[in-house]
Amino acid sequence: MLKKSLLFFLVIFLLNVSLCLASPDDNAMIAVALYVDTSGYYVPGTDFLTKALNEVIRFKINALFLGSEVQSGNAVLRDLARSGITNTASATPDLLSTYASAAHVNYVMLFTIHPLDVSLDLKAFSSATNSCIVDKSLTKPDGIEALSVLDTFSSMIGEQITQIFQTIHS
Repeated sequence: MLKKSLLFFLVIFLLNVSLCLASPDDNAMIAVALYVDTSGYYVPGTDFLTKALNEVIRFKINALFLGSEVQSGNAVLRDLARSGITNTASATPDLLSTYASAAHVNYVMLFTIHPLDVSLDLKAFSSATNSCIVDKSLTKPDGIEALSVLDTFSSMIGEQITQIFQTIHS
């Protein structure tokens, strides 16, 4: 009986801890799109890079936004295209607002990676304020020449998701 009681209280305690770490918006819905811009050139391994980076993004967002639902992949890209958004540069606040209300999401994060010059364009939109909370371009950081393209983009995207999370919570 004592073991069952302790187990019950432990479960309740862990549940409360995870609820405290949850995102500020109840059931925050996040849509994430990853575009790959090869400037019309064939770049071998782009599909593997895309799949791997989508998993990195999904894992990082799930770790930071506990209790949130993350929408990503081809369905998000298709719905964004229907709203007139074909990449990060074409995403205006009006178009993102239209998409966010149609998809019932609180946040939209768009990443465009450029594997040829190892750069990243990022835009994060909040439907609560109907504005972009982050809009920037990043180039390859110094000192990472030994890293693979996947490791470089994983690091860049992971750092940016953490910064977006901090921006949302401040």
